[in-house]
Amino acid sequence: MATELLPPARKGLALSLVFGGMTVSQVAGVPATSWIADAIGWRFAFGFVIIAGLLALLMFAPMMSDVSTMAQERRNPPASKDFPKVIFGILSVTLFVVASEFVVYSYVSVFITGSLLTGVPLLSAALFAYGFGAAMGNVACGFLTDRFGPYNVLIAAVGAQLMLLVGLISFGHHGALTVLIAFFWGNVSYMYLVPIQHRLLALAGGRSELVLAMNSSTTFAGIAIGAFLGGILVETSGVTSLAVGSILIGLVGYGLAVAFMRDVARAEAATPASLTFD
Repeated sequence: MATELLPPARKGLALSLVFGGMTVSQVAGVPATSWIADAIGWRFAFGFVIIAGLLALLMFAPMMSDVSTMAQERRNPPASKDFPKVIFGILSVTLFVVASEFVVYSYVSVFITGSLLTGVPLLSAALFAYGFGAAMGNVACGFLTDRFGPYNVLIAAVGAQLMLLVGLISFGHHGALTVLIAFFWGNVSYMYLVPIQHRLLALAGGRSELVLAMNSSTTFAGIAIGAFLGGILVETSGVTSLAVGSILIGLVGYGLAVAFMRDVARAEAATPASLTFD
């Protein structure tokens, strides 16, 4: 819906605004909810989520009719019932990149140990730095995608993330260095979402809602698979094996990105502007 409210050239910005809510929640929502749980009880923390959700619904409800009308006016019905095969290739990029990240992310509490300062757990500081970096990276990602294109942003983000994940495991108890790595990891950790969805929207035509829903399902499948594989690696080979697992899975995702995202980029460049979705 957000992409319907802005012109096609600002599609990256629209997607980054949506994901901005997710990233800001890591900086503000998680600490606030934890404070409520500690101060007055965990049940009230769930109540806070309900109240926030109802407030969001009240703000969003008046926009629904306008958005539905715009979507109907701008939607181009697909010429074929079949999805382009490249869509499934791009979904596989989502699966492997997310799994690569969550092999490590699911077990940060295992390898980030010690204290940053007296009374400040290193894990809490690193997670805050990660969330703050994610919020900054999310803001930048929309502009970068619109400026340099989804393919270039995705390739750069995935490559940087792989290196930072290995660095985080290697220096998970080095105080300020750990926090710094977590911050830069946060910067790129959500940067793959906007370019992928940007590209999927360009291919989806009138079925953008279905394609984005498929990508969301793929994202959560990647989270589950990554956490599952990470748990096996920790139990059988120790924490350092998480780096190897993340790299191997991530390289598959990187290769798929080069294969499918670049092909799409070339096809769009060769197609007259009047025939493209974006």
